[in-house]
Amino acid sequence: MYMKNIYSFIKAYIGPAYTFIASLCSIVSIVLLFVKNEKACIIALLVVCIGLGIIIYRILKAINKLIHDNSKEEYRRVSSFYVYQTNDGKKATFETFRLIQCKRLFLTQIPYNFKWTGKRMPKLTSSAQAIEDVKENSDKNKWDGATIKFKHPLTYNECAVVNVKAETDDYEGVSKPWISSKLESPIEMMLFRVMLSNKPDGYNEPAIFERKQIDVEIDGDYQYVERVEFNQGNKLYSHCVANPEPGYIYRLRWKK
Repeated sequence: MYMKNIYSFIKAYIGPAYTFIASLCSIVSIVLLFVKNEKACIIALLVVCIGLGIIIYRILKAINKLIHDNSKEEYRRVSSFYVYQTNDGKKATFETFRLIQCKRLFLTQIPYNFKWTGKRMPKLTSSAQAIEDVKENSDKNKWDGATIKFKHPLTYNECAVVNVKAETDDYEGVSKPWISSKLESPIEMMLFRVMLSNKPDGYNEPAIFERKQIDVEIDGDYQYVERVEFNQGNKLYSHCVANPEPGYIYRLRWKK
């Protein structure tokens, strides 16, 4: 069966190129009968190089097609870890760690969508990749965007941890008390952690974990999923979801 599959692959993707090269070599061999030996060697070598180049191109094109047919997504989401931290309720950091698996022959960059509800755009950095082309959307109901570029291209089935850190401030007090994640495809695990050192001792208000179907709007009607208790000792919310249903925006919301 294995050899049969290889034969089918060669016949389907390499066969046409082989036929073309064979025909080209037949024509060139006739021409070489009337050419001096030195020039004949150069022409023959050139034809061989062209033939090998065509075959390699056809093989790479075929492999790339098979990979695209196997997965519509450029990469597979494995797990995501979101960390929000503030010490004073004004300046905060929101850091994302995502484990992904490449589903293309090569992958050099991926898009990153986000939305900060404060007045000033956050500063985006990464400890593992380069963050470029940060763009703010003037429509508050549309996502802002950026490009995450890998330091070296990922190859097929290679895994990588994608990291983005957003440094924010909310001195005007207008930002919303939640973190959210848009889930378009299946994922094995999502972990939310909200560290609120500014909360007074004795604070014990639960957070709400909720979701809404994906659409073009950032805000909208969310459906209650469950409540998340506040860890008074460490002053944080922590919530883990295994195999969440795709097609939703998930949000952890707390009292400001």
